Amino acid sequence: MASNTEDEDKGLLYLHRITVETPINSGYRVKLKIDGSDIQLTRSGQTSVWTPPKSLEVSDSSKVQAMLKAGHTVAGISFRKEEIVIDIDVKDVIQRFLVAMKAEVSVSDQTTFRQQPVTIIVFFRSPPTSESVRSIIQNLQEVMGEFRHIMGESTQKNVETVIKYGVVFSELDPRSKAAFSVLTVTFELLKQQKGRDQMVSDLARQLKRILPFAKEALKEAVEENGDILRKAIGRLYVLTMDVAEFSCNYVKRNRFKRLAKAMVSDQDQEKINDLTSGLSGLVEDFDRAVNVEMLKAIRSMDEKMLLDRLQPIQSVYRLDRGCMEGTRVSLLEEIVQWAIRPTGGTTSGASSSHNVYWLYGIPGIGKTAMSHSICARLHEKGRLGGTFFCRRDDPDLSDPKSVLPTLIFNLAETWGPYRKLIADKLRKDSKLTRHSADDQLFSRLLDTLQSQPPHPLLLVIDALDECGDSLGRSSIIASLITVACRVSWLRIIVTSRQDSDIETSFGRFDGRYFAKDLANDDQAHDDIYLYARSKLSSVASQCGLSKDWPGDRKVKEIVERSGGLFIFVETLLQLLEGGLNADRYLTQALSVGSGSALERLYNLYATAIRSRIGQDKEEFRSAMGTIIVVGQYRPLSDESVAQLSGLPANIVSTLVNKLGSILYRDARTRGGIRARHLSVIDFLTGSDTPEDLAVDIKQAHRDVGVACLKAMTLGLRFNICGIESSFLANRDIVDLQSRVDESMSEALQYSCLHWSDHLSRVQESEDGELMAALDTFTKAPRLLYWMEALSVMGKVGVGDSVLRQIPLWLKCLERSTDEHIEDALKFILIFQEAIKTSASHTYISGLGFIPRDTDLWRHSSSVFKNLLVVEKGQKKSWGSRPSKLRGHVDGVSSVACSPDEHRIISGSYDRTIRIWDAETGAAVGEPLEGHTDSIFSVAYSPDGRRIISGSDDRTIRIWDAETGAAVGEPLEGHTSWINSVAYSPDGHRIISGSHDRTIRIWDAETGAAIGEPLKGHTGWIHSVAYSPDGRRIISCSDDRTIRVWDAETGAAIGEPLKGHTSSIHTVTNSPDGCRIISGSYDRTIRIWDAETGAAVGEPLEGHTSSIRTVAYSPYGHRIISGSYDMTIRIWDAETGAAVGEPLEGHTSSIHSVAYSPDGRRIISCSDDRTIRVWDAETGAAIGEPLGGHTDSIFSVAYSPDGRRIISGSYDRTIRIWDAETGAAVGKPLEAHTSSIRTVAYSPDGRRVISGSADRTIRIWDAETGVAVGEPLEGHTNWINSVVYSPDGRRIISGSYDMTIRIWDAETGAAVGEPLEGHTDSIFSVAYSPDGHRIISGSDDRTIRIWDAETGAAVGEPLEGHTDSIFSVAYSPDGHRIISGSHDMTIRIWNAETGAAVEEPLGGHVPDIPNVVYSPGGHYIGVIEGTIKIWDPAK
Repeated sequence: MASNTEDEDKGLLYLHRITVETPINSGYRVKLKIDGSDIQLTRSGQTSVWTPPKSLEVSDSSKVQAMLKAGHTVAGISFRKEEIVIDIDVKDVIQRFLVAMKAEVSVSDQTTFRQQPVTIIVFFRSPPTSESVRSIIQNLQEVMGEFRHIMGESTQKNVETVIKYGVVFSELDPRSKAAFSVLTVTFELLKQQKGRDQMVSDLARQLKRILPFAKEALKEAVEENGDILRKAIGRLYVLTMDVAEFSCNYVKRNRFKRLAKAMVSDQDQEKINDLTSGLSGLVEDFDRAVNVEMLKAIRSMDEKMLLDRLQPIQSVYRLDRGCMEGTRVSLLEEIVQWAIRPTGGTTSGASSSHNVYWLYGIPGIGKTAMSHSICARLHEKGRLGGTFFCRRDDPDLSDPKSVLPTLIFNLAETWGPYRKLIADKLRKDSKLTRHSADDQLFSRLLDTLQSQPPHPLLLVIDALDECGDSLGRSSIIASLITVACRVSWLRIIVTSRQDSDIETSFGRFDGRYFAKDLANDDQAHDDIYLYARSKLSSVASQCGLSKDWPGDRKVKEIVERSGGLFIFVETLLQLLEGGLNADRYLTQALSVGSGSALERLYNLYATAIRSRIGQDKEEFRSAMGTIIVVGQYRPLSDESVAQLSGLPANIVSTLVNKLGSILYRDARTRGGIRARHLSVIDFLTGSDTPEDLAVDIKQAHRDVGVACLKAMTLGLRFNICGIESSFLANRDIVDLQSRVDESMSEALQYSCLHWSDHLSRVQESEDGELMAALDTFTKAPRLLYWMEALSVMGKVGVGDSVLRQIPLWLKCLERSTDEHIEDALKFILIFQEAIKTSASHTYISGLGFIPRDTDLWRHSSSVFKNLLVVEKGQKKSWGSRPSKLRGHVDGVSSVACSPDEHRIISGSYDRTIRIWDAETGAAVGEPLEGHTDSIFSVAYSPDGRRIISGSDDRTIRIWDAETGAAVGEPLEGHTSWINSVAYSPDGHRIISGSHDRTIRIWDAETGAAIGEPLKGHTGWIHSVAYSPDGRRIISCSDDRTIRVWDAETGAAIGEPLKGHTSSIHTVTNSPDGCRIISGSYDRTIRIWDAETGAAVGEPLEGHTSSIRTVAYSPYGHRIISGSYDMTIRIWDAETGAAVGEPLEGHTSSIHSVAYSPDGRRIISCSDDRTIRVWDAETGAAIGEPLGGHTDSIFSVAYSPDGRRIISGSYDRTIRIWDAETGAAVGKPLEAHTSSIRTVAYSPDGRRVISGSADRTIRIWDAETGVAVGEPLEGHTNWINSVVYSPDGRRIISGSYDMTIRIWDAETGAAVGEPLEGHTDSIFSVAYSPDGHRIISGSDDRTIRIWDAETGAAVGEPLEGHTDSIFSVAYSPDGHRIISGSHDMTIRIWNAETGAAVEEPLGGHVPDIPNVVYSPGGHYIGVIEGTIKIWDPAK
C-alpha cells in the first residue's frame, strides 16, 4: 500500500503525475492502483495531465497499475463501459533512475482506447534526499561559464567529476557564488546522512560554519572587494567540489543499499579528516577577509543615502494582480525568454537587437496583469531590476519625475557595483538630486559601469499613459531607449495604451525597440474563456447555482462580448457577485447594445451602475465627481468624500458598497475610494456618456473648491495642534504627526494642500458663492492659520505656489487680486524658513515685522495683541521689487521670462545661466554650468519645464528648469558659435541660428538633428524665431536680409526681406503672426508683413547706436527695443511712434529685452553685468540691485569635501561660497594689491592659497577667511600657478619670472633655492601623485621634471611642442605626463624616461588652457572651446 511517511529510507521514488496523449478530449477518467489500493486522480483543467492528491512513494516491490476508464453504471447496469490497464515495472524505473541520476524519470505505454490511439506516460521524481543529488548538468555548466574567470584548472576538473556523479545544486542565484550553491546542497546531504553515520558529523559541522558567508554576505564582499577574495574563492571552489565528489560517492555507495548504519572505511575516515581540516582553514581565511557586519553596515549607509537623495516611490508588483494561472501562457513565455536571453542572444518574436519591448493595447485588455505576471516570473529567476506601476489617480505614481529615480534605486538595490557607484557620485556632488536621475545617475553612470551583472536585468514600467503629460512621457521614453541602447545587459518593458504621443515618442527611435499590440495575442480568446469559466464557477458556488452555471453557451457569449478585454469579464463578475439574482444581472449585461469592444465595455458600466443606483443618480454624479477630481491628488475615504461633496456619509458609503463592480476602497491609502480601472473614469467623463450618468468635471472642481474653502474657514484655528511651547521646533515635537491627524480631519488636510488646484479649474467669473467663500477665507487671520497648518503638516513649500496660482487664475477671470493674497505671498516668501522650522513662529517671528501699511498687519494686529514690537527700522510697506539683478561676473547676453511669470533666466559671457525669482529678484539655486564659452541665447520651453541655451562653444544645452540639471548631452552640429535658440510653439522642436550661416532644427526630446541645415544666408545668422502657429521660421543675418522658411520641410519661402542697410541683429513675430519686426546695426527697426514680406510703414528711428534686440508685448500693442546706446525704447506697434522717454539705467550695451507674459514688466540685460526690471506702463525701474565680484574671475576651486567653492578675481578679492546654496560665506578675502590669478585648497581643506599679479602668495584660514602669516614673497613677476603637495606640507608656485619656488606650507618660508632652468614664463606646475616629483610647463615650449626634495632637474627638458605650454598634469598612477599647448596639440610623455608616447593628439583650437587625466587614468580630458576626451591607450 502506498504511504508517505517521514522515514525516507522506505522509498526510492515518488509517482507524481500521469499524462494521457489521445485525440479524445472528454468522456474518460484515469485511475491509479498501488499495491491493490485505488488512488483518486484529478485532471488539471482541460489539459492532459492527471495528478494524485500528493506524491506517492513507491519501492522496487510496489505493484503499480494505471487505468483508463469510460462509461458509467446506474443501478448496477453498465453503459458504454470500457477500460484498459497498464502495469508499471517499478524495478526497471528505479534501475534507470540509478543509472541516469536525473531529477525525473518516466515510463510510457501505447495502446488504443475507444478505437483511438492513446499513450499513457507515468512520471516519477526522486525522493527528498535523492532529489538533492539530482543532476546539475544544466546549472553547473552555466555556472562554469559565468565564473570561469576565477576557476583554476583543478577546479574545472573537479566540476567535471561532479557533473559525472550528478551532484545537485539548489536554485542558483547567479549573483551568489557558485561554490555556495554546491556547498549548501552538500551540507544537506551530509546532514541527512549523519543521523546514520556519526563519523561524518564533523565534516557536516565544518560545512555549516562556511554557510553563514553564503548568499548576500559573500555576494557583497565579492562585488565590493573582488580582488581581495579572489584567491579564497578559488580555494573554496576546489575544496567544495572535492567535498561534493566525496559526498556523492559516499551517498551512492551507502544510500541505496538501505543499510540502517553504513560503515565508514578507514579510507573514508582519512578523507573526511583531510576535508574537515581544509574547511576549518578556509573558515579562518573568510573570517579575516569578510567582515560581514561591516559589509552590511556599508550597504545600509549606501541605501539610506539613496533613499534620502532619490526619494523613490514604493511601486511593486503584486501576485494577486497577475494573470490567472493557465492564461497568457505563450505570450508570457515569449516575453520572459526575450528578457532573460544572453546579450546578443535571439528569441522568437522579438529581435535580439532590441532591449526595449513596448506592449500596448486598448483599456482593459490586460496590460497591467501582464506586467505583474512578468515581474513575478522574472523575480523568481533573480532577473527583476526594478518596477514602476503608474496610476493617474495617485500623485506619486503619476509624476514623471518619480519614475527614473525609483528605477535607479531599484536597480542599485539589485546590483551592488551600481549602488556603490551611485552612492559615491552622490557623496561627491551634493547638487545632484532625484531630478538629475535621467542623465547624471542613469544613462551616464550605467554607461561607465565597469562590471556588469552575470545575466540581464529587467525594468518594467506599467501604464505609462497614466503618467504626467506628453512631454514627461516622451522624456521617460527617450531616457529608457537611450540607456537600453548603451547598456547591453539591461532589458526594459513599457506597457501603455496606444496614445498618439507615446506612439510618436517611440517612433523617434525607429528600429531601436520592439512593439506588440496585445490585441494580436492569438490565445487571448481561449484565455478569457478559461478565466470566465473559472470565475463563474465561484459565482455559482456563492449564489447556490449549479456547478455548470450559466452553461457553456453563455460563457462563450460573454467571451465574445468581451472583445478580448479581461476588464469586461472582471466587471461582469464583480456585478454578479454583488447581486441577489445573478441570472437577472447576467441577462441584463448581455442584452445591451453592440459596437466596438470599448463601446460594449462602456455599455456594461452603464448597466452595472443603473442596476445599483436606482433613482439616486444626482447623488451618484455628485459623489463620483468628488471621487474623480480628488483622486488626481489623493484618494479620500467615505467620510472625506461626503464632507467635500456635501452628501451624508451614509449615502457615500452605500453607493461605494453597491458599486463594487467599478469602485473599491484601497487599504494602502486608509480606505481611499478608487475606480477599479481607468476606463471607468474615461466612461463617466467622456463626451458620449449617457446624460443621466455623465460627470461634469468642471462643476466637480468648482464644488470641491468651494467645499475646501469652507472646510478651512470653519476648521482652521490658532495653535491647532495644541503645541505647549514656542521654544520647540517642529522636528522636536515627537508626536506632531499624531497631533495633526487628531486635530485636522483628512478632508481638512486635503483642503489645505489642494484648494487652489480646484479653484484654478473654474472658468466662471460671476460665481457669487465661490467668490464670497474665497473672500471670507483670505481675510486675516485665516491665511495665517492656513500657513500654521502647512507648517505642522511639513508642507510649507506648497504655500507660495498656491499664492502665486490664485492671482493668475483671477487674472484669467478678469478679476483683481485681493491685497490680502498679495500680502500673504510676500509674507510666506520672506518668512518661509521660520514657518518651516516652527509653526509658532508663523506669528512670533513673522507678524512683528510685517509692514504697518498693509492689510495683513491691520487685520492681524487686532487679533494678536502681544506681538513683538520693532522700536526702530519698522517698514511701512513691503517695498518694490529689485530692478537690477546682480550675480553674473561678465556681460549678460540674453534674458527670458518663464511662461508662468515666476522666474527670469539670464545667459552671460561668464558661461553660466542664472535663474531669478521674478517676485523677489533673488537668485534661485546655483548657476547652470556646463558651457565652456560665452552664452549668447537662452529661452524657456512653452510649458516652462525646460531651458535651452546656445553658446560660443558651438553647442546647445537643455536644462531642467526646476532643478537646473542638464538634460541629456549637448546638441552638436554647428561649426561656429550659436547666436540664437528658440522652441517651437508646441515644444517639440528647437531651432538654432549660428555664425556658420546655417539654421538647424532639433528634436527637443531626443536632441537629434532633424533634416539638413537650412542654408541661404550669406552672412552670420543673429536671430531665429518660430511663427506663433509653428509653421514658419524666420531668421536675420549679417547679409542685411530676413528669410522665411517652411518649418516642416526647411525650404525657403519667397524672396529675402530687404531694406536694412547694415547687419540685422534681431527678428521676431507679432503674437498674431501677421507682422515681423527686425532691429539692425543701421539704428532702425522695421516692420514687415509676414505673409507678403512687404515693409509696413517707415523705419522706426530714435536709437543713436546699433539695435541689439526687439520684442513685442504679449498683446501686440507695443514693441520694445534695446540698443548699444544703453537705452530701451517703447514703440506703438500700430503707428510706429515712440511711447514716452527712453528707459535709462544700464551703463553698457543692452543685449536682450523681453516682456513678462502679463505685459506689466520689461526685463533687460546688459554688458554692465546686470539684469533690470522695468514697469512697462511707466518705464520706471523697479527696486534696487543685488551684489557679487566686481570684475572677471580668473580661478575657482572646490574644497576637498565639496562644501565650499573659492574664487579669485581681477577685483583683487577671493570669495568663499556655499557650494549647496550659492550664498557668499563671510566677507571677501582682501589683501592682494593686484589681480588674483590662481587659488587652491590644501588637501585637508583647512587652508586656501592664492597667487597674484602683485607677485605674492597668500595663505588664508578657510574657515575664518583670516590671512595666515605674512605674504610669501620672492617671485619677481606675476604668479600663474600655485598648488599644495599631496601631503599638504609644501606649496609650489610658478611665475612669469621663469622660476619655480617651493615653500613650507606651515611657516611660509622658502625651501631651498628657486628652481631655475626655463627660459621663459612658467604657466603651470604640478606634483606627482607620490609627491616625489614636480613638473612645469613654460612659454619656452618645454616641460621640465624636478626632484621635489632637492629641487634638482631630473633628466633633460621634454621637447616637442612648437608653442607655449599652458597646462601640465600627471596621470593618477604617476607613469605618464600630459601637456597642452598653444600649438593646438596634446602630448603624452613617459614620466620615467621623458620620452614622448605615441603621436601628438591634434585637432584643437590654438589655446589649450587645461588638460587633465580622468581619476582612473583611462582618459584624457581637454578643455578648450569644447571638451574632448582621448583614450591614451589608443
